[in-house]
Amino acid sequence: MNEAEAALHPSARAAVAFRPGVAFAVLTALGSSIAISWGLATDVWTSGAFGDTDDAMRMVQVRDLIAGQNWYDMAQHRLAPPAGSFMHWSRVVDVPLVILMKTFGLVLAPAQAEAATRLAFPLLMLAGLYLAVAHVARLFGDRAVQMTAVGLAFASGPFLSQFIPGRIDHHAPQIVLLTLASGGVLAALDSARAKALWISAACMALSLAISLENLPFFVVLLAVPVIAWIMRGADMAPALRALALGLIVALPVCFLATIGPQRWSNTACDAYSAAHLVAGLAGALALLALVALSARLETIFSRLASAGAFGLLPLGALKLVAPACLGDPFVGLDPLVRALWLSHVAEVQTLTDLAANQPSGALTLGAPLALALLATSIAAWFENGVQRARLAALAALIAVGFAMTFWGVRVFSSVAPLAAIGAAVAVITLARRAIAAGPLRPILAFGLCLPFAPVAYAAVLPADAKGETSRTSACLKPSALRPLDTAPAGLVLAPIDAGAHLLAFTHHSVVAAPYHRNNAGNRLSIDTFLASPDEARRIAVSSGADYLVACPLMKRMEILAKRAPQGLAAELIAGRAPGWLEPLDIQAQPNTIYRIRR
Repeated sequence: MNEAEAALHPSARAAVAFRPGVAFAVLTALGSSIAISWGLATDVWTSGAFGDTDDAMRMVQVRDLIAGQNWYDMAQHRLAPPAGSFMHWSRVVDVPLVILMKTFGLVLAPAQAEAATRLAFPLLMLAGLYLAVAHVARLFGDRAVQMTAVGLAFASGPFLSQFIPGRIDHHAPQIVLLTLASGGVLAALDSARAKALWISAACMALSLAISLENLPFFVVLLAVPVIAWIMRGADMAPALRALALGLIVALPVCFLATIGPQRWSNTACDAYSAAHLVAGLAGALALLALVALSARLETIFSRLASAGAFGLLPLGALKLVAPACLGDPFVGLDPLVRALWLSHVAEVQTLTDLAANQPSGALTLGAPLALALLATSIAAWFENGVQRARLAALAALIAVGFAMTFWGVRVFSSVAPLAAIGAAVAVITLARRAIAAGPLRPILAFGLCLPFAPVAYAAVLPADAKGETSRTSACLKPSALRPLDTAPAGLVLAPIDAGAHLLAFTHHSVVAAPYHRNNAGNRLSIDTFLASPDEARRIAVSSGADYLVACPLMKRMEILAKRAPQGLAAELIAGRAPGWLEPLDIQAQPNTIYRIRR
């Protein structure tokens, strides 16, 4: 059987392994990613700069773990002391970071070991991502599909921001886990490969233990085998059984490994908790019930009715245990904090808002996803059997990801690899139908790839203004904050965005940082900068803060000044510091550092 025949034969597709061409594509994509981010890697190595607040806070968390903080103690004790602020993260991502730091620490000084870790971790995650994309793509064809999928994943430039040097937050592992979980579900649509759902269950449980950002995709992935069971009956029963048993094992293991006994009864909605464990186990029991009834349910209608009835079990369990989790996870966020902080966070910006402010950026993200959804759906229409089911499921995942960008554009990063796979299938199928084998076919395939490649849009569309981002980043550079480390340890009052970087670059504690659970501290920071200078003094003194840090260039300061033109933020931007703020002789431009006089 030749390569073209293998591409059209479902049984042969599953047997395609990694070939030299695929390995070359992965290495080329990885090498190209390193090359285009070399300057950023150099900056991380030489200055230790953090490009994102979550990366800074993650490193603070890892340092605390290495210093002896309890595994289950997720509080950041230097944020809003003395009680501290309990983070909605887990230790899962801390583990590889600690291992890397300890390993590099055998031959490097601590600061260099930390920098090396911040370079190695995203690179390893990116290598894992390219391999995962190639692995899932082989379900749909030969090495041409795999290589094209890897190439399109590389060409999804914006999502690669989660894998750039210095990026140690949880988003990169989550993208890899989602890709692998999707691959297991798609593979198991072939009833002979039901055991692949063990891998999917493990990936889903581990992902939930990290954060809940993949949960909407997991709802689709859990529905796919059920829909296949409705259509095909007992043939899919082993797949449902494998998925159910996998969840019954993996969900509690991840729960016990990441949540301490004192919090077992906690039903937090913004992080993996007892609420999600109970709902997940209820869903697994529902799957087992469907398996047990398979022999008696002989018609599609009877299976559909049973699936609908038992599908209510996890929802009922969640409503019984934690009804609030069926609504907004940020429902407890202070309205003023939401309005002046969360609503201005870039990663929660909707695609619609992005289109209004940065039309080129919105088109670069939205158009390739929409086209990938269309192309994958068309490819599914022209397929049959298992391959049609797989492409339909892949299209459903892309559709959910595209829809969620209208809730938050950061979801693009999660769905981009799946869109790359769907687009690759469509491109190679069309190229093979259009042109016989020969040198023109790869040229046609390359041309067909361009509409699905965000970097192609970025290359031809006019650049959106980015001045506000660069001005804020100037306030968060190591050179702008590390000088404060020379002052005696104290509590720092600063705009919310500066909190994580202050914790990473200094030995001080902070009142506020960009984390929704720190509701009181963030509200206090906002109140201080909105208040008149005299009222701000009262708030600052009562908070126990020793220092105040302000940067006139910071976007958050501008937002606060616009809200209160006579407030402290506006006065500081205008260079009119009140007498109760004593400037320290610390060179930290563009920041100004003050001692608060009591």
